[in-house]
Amino acid sequence: YIGGSGDDRGYGIDVDASGSAYVSGHTNSTEATFPATGGPDITFNGSFDAFVAKVDPAGTGLLYAGYIGGGGFEERPWIAVDASGSAYVSGYTTSTQASFPATGGPDTTHNGGGDAFVAKVNPSGTGLVYAGYIGGSGADVGWGIAVDDSGSAYVTGRTASTEATFPVTGGPDTTFNGGFEDAFVAKVDPAGTGLLYAGYIGGSEDDLGLGIAVDASG
Repeated sequence: YIGGSGDDRGYGIDVDASGSAYVSGHTNSTEATFPATGGPDITFNGSFDAFVAKVDPAGTGLLYAGYIGGGGFEERPWIAVDASGSAYVSGYTTSTQASFPATGGPDTTHNGGGDAFVAKVNPSGTGLVYAGYIGGSGADVGWGIAVDDSGSAYVTGRTASTEATFPVTGGPDTTFNGGFEDAFVAKVDPAGTGLLYAGYIGGSEDDLGLGIAVDASG
């Protein structure tokens, strides 16, 4: 198990070349009972937080475990790991920049209605290389995440934000298509400071992006 006395749910998993497993989820267990060790944050922030944990290759213990969150709630985070052991996490947050650990980008200002978030955890798990929002004035949820050899992160999810507020750039479609929500896909630059592209995939009804993969050419 990975958990404490509250409600702990695992959503994403990835593995590195050494056989260590990286797990993401959300929890309302505080540090009094959750096995927070190392980071990226060992203090519970309120409501539900995302968590990220690295399990040793033997499965006998945690190399690190900690929270990513703010005063609102974070839920359903997914995870990918690169060749250096950095973990990339995407999810959903209602926490504004007043309490969420937004640093670097791709957007350090919460946009309203709940935003998708993307964060990069350093290889030791002790802190965030970057963390920020992807979203507009509607509800935006980050679900799937993948990473390429250059360290660019690819995020998919769902958004109710039109192009008036969503950070559309490049495509694949820069116009919201209708229904309550479109799927979206976004590529975050290796530094985490901005989006190389972001756009919609959708039609006149509701469209959700749940998973993403990236090939060697990007």
